[in-house]
Amino acid sequence: MTRTIQKKSVLGLIGTATGLAGLLLAAAPTGAAAADTSAAAATKHCVVLVGKAPADGGASPELYRYCSNKSAADARAHLKSSDALSKSGGRSIQATALMEWYSDHNYGGNQTTVYGDYGPCDGSGYSLHPDSYWSTNLTSARGYGTCTVAVFHNRALNYAATGRLPVPNVGGALNDNVGLIQVYYG
Repeated sequence: MTRTIQKKSVLGLIGTATGLAGLLLAAAPTGAAAADTSAAAATKHCVVLVGKAPADGGASPELYRYCSNKSAADARAHLKSSDALSKSGGRSIQATALMEWYSDHNYGGNQTTVYGDYGPCDGSGYSLHPDSYWSTNLTSARGYGTCTVAVFHNRALNYAATGRLPVPNVGGALNDNVGLIQVYYG
């Protein structure tokens, strides 16, 4: 009887430790600005500013990124900081919200708001390449303003699905497997 209890206790501790490690890994988007890496385990809300996609079909360049473990409002406020203005050539102050990404279905969990420096979505829109965290954690997304359609491609770029935004769940083949998002007005 004692051995059984000990085995269950050990198995319970291993399960608890594994679960906690998984929660800590899932809690923080990576790729945050160097100044934010010490708080990575607590990070929940991020902002990313991107430029217009080049005509050759390449990715919209990332101009600025900031993550906050306080709130989405705190992360957004940093778009007006001297650091953001410096890194974006002053364009962050006029940024337009394009999309919000979430790590859980129905718009829950970690969140990143993507802003564009070239204005709202038009017919060609923006080409977004999620960082290493979001390519393996994106589950749901919302669009802002004229960003009404998104084409989600898997990481291998051999499968894609188009959806009208918002999308409460990107689906089985794309859940936690997004390598490219083309967001546009349509």
